[in-house]
Amino acid sequence: MNIDVKLLPSGGIGYNFPSVNINPMTFSGICDYMARVPKDDNLGKYLFDIDMLKSEDPNILNCYIMDVDFLIFYKKLITVSEDLSYQIEVKCPECGRKIKKTVSFEHDIHFKQIDPKIMNGAKIELGGHSYETIVPTVREFGRVFSKYLTYRKVTDLKMIKTIALIKDFETRANQVEEDVLGATHNDITLLLALRDLYYDQLEPITLYCPECNKGLDKSERRGVTVSVESLIVDFFRDLYVNCPIDGSKILFK
Repeated sequence: MNIDVKLLPSGGIGYNFPSVNINPMTFSGICDYMARVPKDDNLGKYLFDIDMLKSEDPNILNCYIMDVDFLIFYKKLITVSEDLSYQIEVKCPECGRKIKKTVSFEHDIHFKQIDPKIMNGAKIELGGHSYETIVPTVREFGRVFSKYLTYRKVTDLKMIKTIALIKDFETRANQVEEDVLGATHNDITLLLALRDLYYDQLEPITLYCPECNKGLDKSERRGVTVSVESLIVDFFRDLYVNCPIDGSKILFK
């Protein structure tokens, strides 16, 4: 299945290839995936997912991380759903009730509009030092990621992705890491803004608890947001729970 790069979160800005190839997994592929994917290791799982995409299309190496995160989710979706819908379930933080929603790719997944000028990176001040930022591709992210896979000094994937936004990491790794991990005051706001610009291009999905919002106007309703990123932490985490087999598929004698 060829996906036009213009349909990706980045809009395909800067790509010299028109599409990427992503295919649904077969039953054999799912079983192999679940047998081999690292357990209880988010960094290992992320590398495994990226390697799986690369095995289908080597251009994944030249895709931005923001696009690859989406492609991992999309591959999961087309594997478990023919109509690109997927049921999610969250617990209401107020009453503890389980809220279910069938998410439609067409109606519920929305991109923030990308500003082309941010794709060229920027100059920033962080921790009293001047840096340039980049929009990391898988290849560029891999140079940062490999160090943390080896030494495990930082195991928070979002933090590693944030560090990878700094172009100078390869020449000033310790300084960059210190300035990101130890950021205070306005530097925190800066890093959160960079994360939002380059990694949070998909609008979160909002669910409403029918119990807590009973009798309330639309303007008064309190929603629970679910990020698409949280849906891809474990590739088939909810497959058995939220996608039960259709009773029409098995007809017992």
